[in-house]
Amino acid sequence: MENDGHDRAAAGQHLTPAEDLAADGQRARQEGRMILLLVSQEDCPFCQQIKEEVLLPMIKGGDHQDTLLIRELFIDFDYQVRDFSGQSVSGNTLARRYGAWMTPSLLFLDPEGRELTKKMIGIQTPEYFYFYLDQSIREALGRLQRRD
Repeated sequence: MENDGHDRAAAGQHLTPAEDLAADGQRARQEGRMILLLVSQEDCPFCQQIKEEVLLPMIKGGDHQDTLLIRELFIDFDYQVRDFSGQSVSGNTLARRYGAWMTPSLLFLDPEGRELTKKMIGIQTPEYFYFYLDQSIREALGRLQRRD
C-alpha cells in the first residue's frame, strides 16, 4: 500500500509532502477519500503547532484513516508539485489558486481538487481547533458522498 501519511506519522516523522496531487486525486477517487491539504511553510510556528498538536496525533490515533489522504503543501523555497491536472507548478502558485496565501491553511478537497467546504486559516482558538477541524471534515465528507 502506498504511503498515505499514516505510517510516517506512526514512525514520528512528518506529514507526507504534496508531490503529485494528480496521483493522490486518482487514489482518493479509487478509495472514496477526500484530500486534506495543509498549506505550510518551513519556519511557520503555527504550522508546526497544527502538525504536532492536531494532525500527527489524529493520524496516529487512526482518526479519519479511511476517509482522508493528508498532504502538506509548502509555499516557500522553490517547491514544485504536480497539480490535479498533472502540470508542474510551484507550491506557492497552487496555494494562491485556492486563495490560501496565509499559513497555516487547511484545504478540504475532492479527488479533482475542488474545495468541498470553507478552508480553515490560521489557529484562532487552539483549544477548540480539533473540534472545528473535525466539523469541517465531516461537512466536506458529506458533500463528497453526495457528489458520488
